[in-house]
Amino acid sequence: MAFGAVDVIWCPSSGWQQIEPLNHLPASAVLALFLLVAAVELVGGAAILSPQPKSRRVRAGALALTGAYLVITWLTIPAVVRSPAVFNSWGNLGEELSRLAGAVIVFSMAHGEHEQGWSTPLLRAGYWAFTACVISFMLEQWVYFDPTVALVPTWLPLGRVFWAVATTVAFALAAVALLSQHLALLAARLLTAMLVGFGLLVWIPILFLHPHVAGNWTELAETLSIAGASWVVADYLAARQARLKSGAAPAIV
Repeated sequence: MAFGAVDVIWCPSSGWQQIEPLNHLPASAVLALFLLVAAVELVGGAAILSPQPKSRRVRAGALALTGAYLVITWLTIPAVVRSPAVFNSWGNLGEELSRLAGAVIVFSMAHGEHEQGWSTPLLRAGYWAFTACVISFMLEQWVYFDPTVALVPTWLPLGRVFWAVATTVAFALAAVALLSQHLALLAARLLTAMLVGFGLLVWIPILFLHPHVAGNWTELAETLSIAGASWVVADYLAARQARLKSGAAPAIV
């Protein structure tokens, strides 16, 4: 919902790099697509907040978000193909794919068939896609280590380099936990807390200093949306753990 609000207010000036493959289209068509995605994010985001997680409203909202994020993720692929040696292209793909993974998991869980039919492979696809994204986040911080250091608030104890290293290691440990499925639930919850911390400690203070820079609002919305995807993965793992204890489900494969 935050991303949708930012997109509506700033329109394409918010730095939506994914529209570059659409430059051959009329500006009006690109703007229409941009606003459509923003509307889906707003309405779909509101829909999945329903107190009934398996309602039609949640399924419809999650399905709409899945469609929107599928388009956005697909639009990041040309940059990867064009410049595979530039990690920023892969980083953009990972960021969008993480949101797509979260939407897929919400949609599949709302269907109410964790171990039956098409929802099982979708849940697993969402889980493994998000795991791949966590690896991407770790690599992105490592590749762009100096910019990462520069984002750390100067008032934090132990110094900026320490926290840049610590959060990069935290991404790596979370990736290992999700890959091995050992302490995966704890890792997903801690990852969610760390990402929310990025929003609170890094981007909100930057917004107070530079509220007229569209990119700052986009970064905050993106960070919070990825945190939301991580939270979704944690909810999925918690549900899996509960079913395992009851003997109703096998381990993730």
